[in-house]
Amino acid sequence: MKDYGEQCIGLERTGGDMSDRLAKSRPWIAAMRHPKKFWQYLRYIFKYPHLFKVSEKVEGLISFVLGVFLYECVLNSPSSSPNVVDVGSYKGLSTCYLSLAAVQVGKRIKSFELFSGLPMCDPCLDRGFYKGQFASTISDFESQAETYGCREVIDLVVGDARQTMLPALGDEGFSVAFLDMDVYEVTREVLLQLWSIAKGNETILIHDVNSLGVRKAIDEFHTLSNNRVPETILFKGTVSRLDIPPLSMK
Repeated sequence: MKDYGEQCIGLERTGGDMSDRLAKSRPWIAAMRHPKKFWQYLRYIFKYPHLFKVSEKVEGLISFVLGVFLYECVLNSPSSSPNVVDVGSYKGLSTCYLSLAAVQVGKRIKSFELFSGLPMCDPCLDRGFYKGQFASTISDFESQAETYGCREVIDLVVGDARQTMLPALGDEGFSVAFLDMDVYEVTREVLLQLWSIAKGNETILIHDVNSLGVRKAIDEFHTLSNNRVPETILFKGTVSRLDIPPLSMK
């Protein structure tokens, strides 16, 4: 498996274009400390300039390298389902990455967003988060998706994914799902819903697994699925990859 960890601390998404970043000393200090990772990061930029442009222009909370990872997961998915799920798309950054891959392999993005911010948070499990945090607007999402994504393969579903996701997916299921919901209750429920319709060979990617609530949701998912789903921790402990086994093994 490729090393998709944060490639170079000096080139994280902090605003400004690439020339601005390279003109500062921090990237070069990072390059001397981690030359292999530095050049790997640059390789991604040259290989995927369109994805780097997305990371520069669309506001969001995921890195360029994670965007590349999402993109490649869709391109390489072994599942025949035409649906790619994106829950918690905020202003559309993850949706843009996913859609640019989906259009190449005949899939569609089912993007689920409340736009009113986070739902109710558990004061113990979801510390640092609060109801209404990360609110956005449909107009912001549409503008970003139209300009930097592939809008024609995006189906935006507004509302609570716990009520809207299963009807939107129907019998077609999903191939890849990216969950960026930050808090315990909704993460747990969406995970269990995805498991209930999984047909085998799907990939579920979960952001912010270093959050206590999200980690608890994943642990409970493992218990309720009888520990049948392998998990890989990526990106310095912040992203979880769950690979649904073939249907005969479910």
